[in-house]
Amino acid sequence: MNKNIQKARKNKNVRLIVLLVIIAIAAGMWWWGDKTDNNVLKTGAIVAGGAAGIGAGLEVADKDFDLQRLWETGSLKKSLLERDAEGNLINLEQICDAQDQGFYDYNCDDFTSQEEAQRVYEKCDTDVNRLDGDNDGMVCEHLPQK
Repeated sequence: MNKNIQKARKNKNVRLIVLLVIIAIAAGMWWWGDKTDNNVLKTGAIVAGGAAGIGAGLEVADKDFDLQRLWETGSLKKSLLERDAEGNLINLEQICDAQDQGFYDYNCDDFTSQEEAQRVYEKCDTDVNRLDGDNDGMVCEHLPQK
């Protein structure tokens, strides 16, 4: 993948702008659906705008959910993954549990820095996702240092 695209994907402001654009498109869909009395278009606008709105809210709050864990436990609290203001994962135990159960497949692109990937690697005490390709103990060495 292009390095500029990878860099943009990791930028919180870019993600928020994309979500706001989707919300604006959904608003336009609603307006056009209302003007033409098209209920299918209005329903699509509600779904798209609602999903983008939830995504924007989670992005602003620096939170995310492990959907597999949510499905299995039915608990938002147990499936909550948190990040600090710099985007670093806070509750690593849940990531390790998810990896052990085989439904969380992290790779280097999921981390913002080498240090963050290293913390997950050391905390989970396993390399099920092959973050350390050359087996030297340092994972995701191509990621930026903090």
